[in-house]
Amino acid sequence: MKKAKLKSVLTGMMTAALMAGCISPFGSVVLAADSSSSASVSSSETLTGAAKDWLVGFANNSDTYNYCAKFRSYLKEATEAKGIQIMVTDAGGDTNVQNGQIDDFIAQNANVVSAISNDFDGSVPALEAAEKANVPYVSFLTSVKGGDDYDGYIYVGSPNENAGQVQGEYLVKNLPKDAQILYFTGDPNDQQYIDRKKGLTETLKQRSDIEIVDEYNVKNSKDKGMSTAEDCLMSYDKIDAIVCQNDDSALGVIEALKSAGKLDGSILVLGIDGSDDALQSVKNGELSMTALQDAKAQAEAGADVFEQLREGKNPKDIDDIYIDFQAVTSENVDDYLK
Repeated sequence: MKKAKLKSVLTGMMTAALMAGCISPFGSVVLAADSSSSASVSSSETLTGAAKDWLVGFANNSDTYNYCAKFRSYLKEATEAKGIQIMVTDAGGDTNVQNGQIDDFIAQNANVVSAISNDFDGSVPALEAAEKANVPYVSFLTSVKGGDDYDGYIYVGSPNENAGQVQGEYLVKNLPKDAQILYFTGDPNDQQYIDRKKGLTETLKQRSDIEIVDEYNVKNSKDKGMSTAEDCLMSYDKIDAIVCQNDDSALGVIEALKSAGKLDGSILVLGIDGSDDALQSVKNGELSMTALQDAKAQAEAGADVFEQLREGKNPKDIDDIYIDFQAVTSENVDDYLK
C-alpha cells in the first residue's frame, strides 16, 4: 500500500544546506546532462558547482495551456532557488512525446523524473521506465495508473474530486429550481475527467431538482468549447449552467454567449484552474466562478520534494501532497488577481 496522503501544503520543510555528493537511495550522483539531447537544458537553466551533481527532469503536459505554462515557470523558479538543476521540456499534449522525453531524462542520468503526466493509462510506460531505472517519478496534478505500487512514485497536486465538489457547491447554492446543466469535459480516459465528474455529481445529489442533461467532450479546448456552446444554444430551450472541466473551455463558452447576446447572467458558466484570463473574466462579471488550483503552492511543494530527495530521503517516506481547490467568484476575485 502506498504511503498515507496529506491534504495540506508542505510547510516547515527542512531547508538544510544541500550537500555536494549526496547520494539518493534511488540512484547515484550524476554529472549534468549533455546539452545536445532533445531534453537539453537551456543556458538560463544551467547551474554551476554542486548543482551539476544533481539533476531533475520535468516534462510539461503542454505549454499552450495557461495553467501548465504558469506551473512550469513556478516549478523552474522554485527548484533553481534551491540550487537544483532542472531540465524542462514541452510534450505539446502528446503522450508518446512525453514518454519519450522521460526516457531521455533517464538516459541522461536524471536523479528524478517528473511531469504533468498526460494520460492515466498512456503515461504508464514512463512510470515503468522510471521504475526499471530505479529513479523516483513525481507526477504533478494528474495521476498515473499503478503509481501507488511503486515506492518511487510521488503525487503532488490538488485532489480533482475536490474541484468538482467546489463547482457542485456553487451550483447547489446558486441554481434556480429544476435547473438543467450541460457538462463540457476533457477526454474520458483522463483521470482528471473521472475525478472531477465524480466530485461534481456526488455534490449535486444535495438537490434532486438539478439535472445534468448532456455531456460533451470538448477536449478542454477554448475553440471547441466555443463551437459546442454555439450549437447547444440553438439546440436547447433551457440551459441554466454550462459547467466546464477547465478554464479554457469555459472561456470559449463565454465567447459563444457574447456572440449570441446571452451573456446576461441567466446561464452560469463555471471553470477550473484559476488561470489569469479566467480570473479577469470573473472580475469582468462574465465567468461565474472558477475552482482555482494554486500553481505556485504546488510548484513550491514539488521543489521541496526534490530537495528532500537530494538530501537522501527515501521517496517511499515522502507523503503525497494535496492542496485543496478554492472557489473564486466576483466576491473574492480581487484576492487572487495580481
